[in-house]
Amino acid sequence: MRVRRLLFPLCLLGFACTSDGLGPIPLGKYVSVSGGFRHTCAVTTEDVGMCWGDNAVGQIGNGALGTIDSLPSEIHGPVFFTHITTGDRQSCGIMPGGDAYCWGTSQEGALGSDTATVSAVPIPVSGGLKFKAISAGSNFTCGLTTVGVAYCWGQSGMLGTDTTDARTPVAVAGGHTYTAIAAAQYHACAIAVGGAAYCWGAVEHGALGTGDSIGHVTPAPVTGGHKFKVIAVANGHTCAITTGGAAYCWGIGWFGDLGNGAMTDQYAPVPVSGSHTYDDIAVGANHSCALETGGQLFCWGNNGDNQLAGAALETCIIGPTPANTVPCTSNPITSASGHLFRSITAGAFHTCAIAQGGGAFCWGANNRGAIGNYHTGASVATPYEVPEPTLPPPPP
Repeated sequence: MRVRRLLFPLCLLGFACTSDGLGPIPLGKYVSVSGGFRHTCAVTTEDVGMCWGDNAVGQIGNGALGTIDSLPSEIHGPVFFTHITTGDRQSCGIMPGGDAYCWGTSQEGALGSDTATVSAVPIPVSGGLKFKAISAGSNFTCGLTTVGVAYCWGQSGMLGTDTTDARTPVAVAGGHTYTAIAAAQYHACAIAVGGAAYCWGAVEHGALGTGDSIGHVTPAPVTGGHKFKVIAVANGHTCAITTGGAAYCWGIGWFGDLGNGAMTDQYAPVPVSGSHTYDDIAVGANHSCALETGGQLFCWGNNGDNQLAGAALETCIIGPTPANTVPCTSNPITSASGHLFRSITAGAFHTCAIAQGGGAFCWGANNRGAIGNYHTGASVATPYEVPEPTLPPPPP
């Protein structure tokens, strides 16, 4: 899962809006994609939401429950989205006017509804807030209002405040104004105006980047004094891009997740190996990927499900004796060779990206159809272009 600081978009007649400086995206293409635990969602140029993969609890939003959909299906509504985020068992989106909707399930309140605990179609987040960014974690969700105030809802300990479970949005403590926010399994991080990063949640092993191994229920500053423009969080580690394009990671490093040439935990940000300049970054359960300026992708960490789309020549151990081993790498390797991308996202064990010419590509674990390639089962080792939908007319 990953987020990037919001920029003013460029909109040209006949084309989609884009904010990455690469120019307009041709119509008929996906313009953003988000990888969840075992499902994926995307937004088209016409603000149509499409999802595919595991739909056990309605997280792909097509009105069904208990299914696996290995091809994209349109989210039921009718609801149009400018952005969609995918978590563990829920997905959420922002409508063009800033209203937030969620679908899927959470007994702890991750849908943001004061009544529903499960929904196979989008339902409005309570409170009437207008959002510009949203990020779904495991049993909680966080968002930024149009003026940069952070709110979270769902399971206590990850909401950035000392309240109990919250079924409706509660303000994150600290009074900061943020430009980006990202939620994971047990923690969240956000970038404040000026570039300083803050993290909170119930994690150990240093994923908060605060220099210690304990959790913090309210936002705590990430050490090191770095100024960030993009931040991404996963189960046990966090990565970010500085305003100068350098990549840093912190937290669990067992599979080389941090990209610093080691396989040990780090409680403060450490630089990713190499001298690349990056524009975007995404992290999964045990892997990380960063997009170099120019569009080449580099990845590191666990490659047991081909989520790196490259040659990982090291070996990592999974579990106690008798242990299994998986290919991995503790340094960035070239990923998806031959492709150039404009944005990147990571699910737990799969990776997706938007190509510079438009279109969504996915690879990695596909046991529940998260790749969108008509199949379930074997992992996908090279980027697969997700079939494009037949676009309906744009919203009025």
